[in-house]
Amino acid sequence: MVPVDAPKPTLAKTEEIRSRFRQLLDKTNKEHPRPKDVEALANLLNGNKALELWRDVLSASQFAERFVIENSPAVPGVKECWKHRLAALRKELGYDTAPLLEQLLIQNAALCWLKLSLVEIQHANVMKQSITMVVGLYWEKRLNAAQRRFTHACMTAQPCEKAFTQHTRATVQHCGCRWSAGERELEASRCGSWVLVISDVW
Repeated sequence: MVPVDAPKPTLAKTEEIRSRFRQLLDKTNKEHPRPKDVEALANLLNGNKALELWRDVLSASQFAERFVIENSPAVPGVKECWKHRLAALRKELGYDTAPLLEQLLIQNAALCWLKLSLVEIQHANVMKQSITMVVGLYWEKRLNAAQRRFTHACMTAQPCEKAFTQHTRATVQHCGCRWSAGERELEASRCGSWVLVISDVW
């Protein structure tokens, strides 16, 4: 028997479903929601997959970005401007027209840029004070780690669909990504970089 797709809900029905979704989201958006509310939300999402209600909620990467901004030492006005700057940065990197996998890499690169910028501010603030060698080394290591993550994210965010599709999975897995801390150079095969960064994104 050939399965028949469920008919699309009318506009009025769609609004009713979305309203119900927002109500259930409010009820379950806490640490210990009632199990029946969680079950009702799950049933609503599963029963209306075509509406993609889940898109109204921040993704994990968007939440991470928002969390980093909100917990930064900047004043509220600057934080709001940073949100728009990050959105513009993603757009400039081609996020809107990129395939899904490249979108994930671009999101990661933007987030790494934000984290590096914040560490740079903290590092500069600490270094202008009278500090011990231990504290100085700690912040140097934090800054170097943030720089490495950002450099790696930039390398992997470059389009490399051709390299990825023309190699077998086994070949891609054997491609290496090596960081030489002394020379401050990142050497990576373009297809191999994807394998490495995917583990970070997911």
